[in-house]
Amino acid sequence: MRVLVGDLASDLALKTDMAVFSGRSGRLQVVTAWVLLAMFVVMSGLPGCAREYPRERPVSFEAGDTVRIAVMATTDVHGRVRAWDYYRNREEPRYALSKVATLVDSVRSVHEHTMLLDAGDWLQGNPFAEFFAMHDPQERHVPFLAVTDHMGFDAIVLGNHEFNFGLEYLDRQIEMTETPVIGANIYRHGTLEPAYQPYVIRDIAGVRVAVIGLTTPGSAVWDRPRVEGILDFGDGLEAAHRFTAHAREEHEADVVIILAHTGLDGGTSYHRDDLGEENFGRAVGEQVPGVDLLVLGHTHRAIDDVRLQGTDGRPVGVIQPGRWASHLGLAELKLVMDEDGQIRVAAVSTANHSVEKVEEHPDIVRLTLDEHNDVVAFVTEPVAMTNDEWSARDARRKDTPIIDLIQKVQIEQTGAQISAAAAFNTSVTFGTGPITRGDIALLYPFYNTLYKLEVTGAQIRSFLEHTSQYYTSDTDEQGRPVVNRGWPGFNFDMLSGIEYVLDLRNPSGERVTLLTHNGESVSANDQFTMAVNSYRAEGGGGFDMLQEAPVLMTIDRSVADLILEYLQEKEVIQHDDVFEENWNLAY
Repeated sequence: MRVLVGDLASDLALKTDMAVFSGRSGRLQVVTAWVLLAMFVVMSGLPGCAREYPRERPVSFEAGDTVRIAVMATTDVHGRVRAWDYYRNREEPRYALSKVATLVDSVRSVHEHTMLLDAGDWLQGNPFAEFFAMHDPQERHVPFLAVTDHMGFDAIVLGNHEFNFGLEYLDRQIEMTETPVIGANIYRHGTLEPAYQPYVIRDIAGVRVAVIGLTTPGSAVWDRPRVEGILDFGDGLEAAHRFTAHAREEHEADVVIILAHTGLDGGTSYHRDDLGEENFGRAVGEQVPGVDLLVLGHTHRAIDDVRLQGTDGRPVGVIQPGRWASHLGLAELKLVMDEDGQIRVAAVSTANHSVEKVEEHPDIVRLTLDEHNDVVAFVTEPVAMTNDEWSARDARRKDTPIIDLIQKVQIEQTGAQISAAAAFNTSVTFGTGPITRGDIALLYPFYNTLYKLEVTGAQIRSFLEHTSQYYTSDTDEQGRPVVNRGWPGFNFDMLSGIEYVLDLRNPSGERVTLLTHNGESVSANDQFTMAVNSYRAEGGGGFDMLQEAPVLMTIDRSVADLILEYLQEKEVIQHDDVFEENWNLAY
């Protein structure tokens, strides 16, 4: 919503960052002081709903004095609120927001001035997140947000996985939380009006700190069916320039923190000319004047003790606290007031602190006890029995029954001739005995839906050449193929329904040495139907050869749920029900 008052309308229409922005919930969220005053005259009552950042600010220290602010951060929590492995139903000491909470209390006990932030991907990721989006009959507040309210987070940014369950669910969760949820480069479709609160400003000991939220534009690709025509995802670098300038000029921010669901580095996994870079962190730190600290996420890396050189000469601190609440990131800012009354960051240090040997905070344990028990009961429920052992340990080196289980379900659901699937987690094993919901959640941890595409033989060959880049041309001391560490395992897809050999000794582009269907050689113009997940169908992972493939069918349900239903109907599953060896690696 944009509110334009009197003669200001023509100017504001050209300067969206000077407009009144509303979130998807309809609440007023960012507004300049003079627009707020005008609104007060014509729209009685609305200013009480707005987030006001008055121009006048008290200063509690004088020239030459210093103040220290400790900025704490988490990122990519993905449902790891409790120190529990819901897949295997056992304790997990390495990850937990409940453990982070204990560290937060420690930091607050020794630092007078603190902030607490999260850099996104909190709504999806493990059964303790997805149960509340997909299976909870009570439609409760997702535990992560209940905990952020309790811990007093100053802001959390929207990550790409926040859109996995649709905008209605996301908006309902945001409505229920007291924690500011921000995202400056997410716009209402066809406009430059932020659909969510762009930033927050905090007054800390007389210092005005702006926290600007940014997210990777990749959601426009990966969740296209849920956001297309409703939201646009803008270039993060451009938005950083615009909102940093606005926070400093219009709200007299002394310190600017970029809270961004994006990596420091890492390139872009999609190829869309109309979208900005996926991982734009370094570009913001080095090219946007006025930025003091980057709090990053998305790439699941732990980054600390890094400082960039800003374009205006200031040092820019960088902190990225890993994934799954494995660390509490801590950035310590030392601020001084110059003789001219300007406040600047004189020094910044960043460090990540592991939670592995930390106890869970008893308040968080109590707060989430009912939810924890409900999810444990849900994921331990058996869905089928098996007399075989199923393992994904070697699934990326040879055809295995556990991946063919996914392929079988995708082919049966779509009626496609060919199916593509990845080994998301090579540590998954189950059987002999019961197969539980937790086993399937570990086998298929992502919320992907299912597509049926029409593809050519040339597209299949291109698909296989692309996916083969998971491996280099080398072998290790045991003679096994060496993995390309820059290529995620979830982007190594295997095909079922077609026979092929990848010769890893050959250069990329010449590795498909056998490609047949029912024993007949596949030519470039041959036509096939192919089942793929939504992430792949939309070009995720750089599989651009599929972007123009005609879509014959979509099944807007989680592939994991389809696997569960298949197993429940079978009741007893064996390797022979699904396994058909059809591909090999040569090395």
